[in-house]
Amino acid sequence: MTLDQFDCLREQYARVYSEMYGLPTVSLRYFTVYGPRMRPNMAISNFVSRCLNGEPPVIYGDGQQTREFTYIDDVVDVNRTLLTDDAADGEIMNVGSTDTIDIETLAEVIRDELAPELELEYTEVREADAAHTHADIEKANELLGYEPTRDIREGVREFIDWYQANREWYEPLVRQS
Repeated sequence: MTLDQFDCLREQYARVYSEMYGLPTVSLRYFTVYGPRMRPNMAISNFVSRCLNGEPPVIYGDGQQTREFTYIDDVVDVNRTLLTDDAADGEIMNVGSTDTIDIETLAEVIRDELAPELELEYTEVREADAAHTHADIEKANELLGYEPTRDIREGVREFIDWYQANREWYEPLVRQS
C-alpha cells in the first residue's frame, strides 16, 4: 500500500466513524505548508539558507515542477474555524493556495531577494517528487469561506525575515537536513 492509498484509507475510516458514532471529524489535506518553524528540509528553507551563505540554490531536475505553497497562518486559520463551525463535519477537504509556482521561479524569487549575484544550480531529479501538485480548495471555500491570505512572494518575504531573526537556532536544522 502506498502512502497516498494509506492516507485515503485513513480519511475514509474517519468519515465512516463519524457517520456511525456521531463523532464529528474533518480530514484536511495540506498542500506544501511553509512559514515560520517549517520543516527544515523543504525547498524554501534550503534555498534561503544557501543564499544567505553565498551558495547557489540547488534545484532537483529542470525546475519546471509546480507546487501550491500554503502559508502556515492559512492552515492555522482553517483549523481555528473548524473549532466552532460544524459545516464541514464528515468532509475531506484540501487546504492550499491558488498560487501555483514552478520550483525554478521560486528559487529565483528567493535568490533575487537575498543574493542576486548567485546562479541557480541544477542536479538530478528526485524520483519520489511529484511533477505537479494542485489543491482544489472549492469545497473548503464553500463550506468554511476559506481563502488563502498570502501569495507565495509575500509569504517568502515574511519567511526570510523570520529566518534571519531566528537564524542562530534554525539554520543548523536546515543545514543538517
